[in-house]
This record gives sequence, C-alpha cells and structure tokens, in this order.
Amino acid sequence: FRKKKIRFCKSHIHDWGLFAMEPIAADEMVIEYVGQNIRQVIADMREKRYEEEGIGSSYMFRVDHDTIIDATKCGNFARFINHSCN
Repeated sequence: FRKKKIRFCKSHIHDWGLFAMEPIAADEMVIEYVGQNIRQVIADMREKRYEEEGIGSSYMFRVDHDTIIDATKCGNFARFINHSCN
C-alpha cells in the first residue's frame, strides 16, 4: 500500500526512479515492497535468466538470511526506490 505522495519518472541516476512529492521522515512508511518471496538459490537462477533475457536490471530485495523479494516482473513502483539526502 502507498502511504506517501510519490511520482514515478525518469531519473538522472539510474534510468527510472520514484520521487517523493512530500517530506518523508526517517520512520515513516512510504510504500510496501511487493513481489514474489523466493530463496537464495532461486534468486541466483533468476538473476542468470534475467541477464540471458536481456533484462537490464533485476529488482530483488533481501529481507533476511532466507528470504528475498523478487519484484522484477511482478512488483510495484517500490522497486524503483533509492535514497537521497534531498
């Protein structure tokens, strides 16, 4: 779920990005990271496959030692979040 006003558009840093349209405090929820929960062995296989398919970027987020969320093909805009001091 989205909690803050955000905008998806081209980024000068990394192709596409998600931009905050309002101030966000360090402890505030921005948006939930959505994707498939997978294990490391599956993440490794998918990363290879994505490269072979010509997908430039994969969007995998490690939750803990055993769990990775793969948002590459079935995620939401949260996969484009990076951080900025601005």
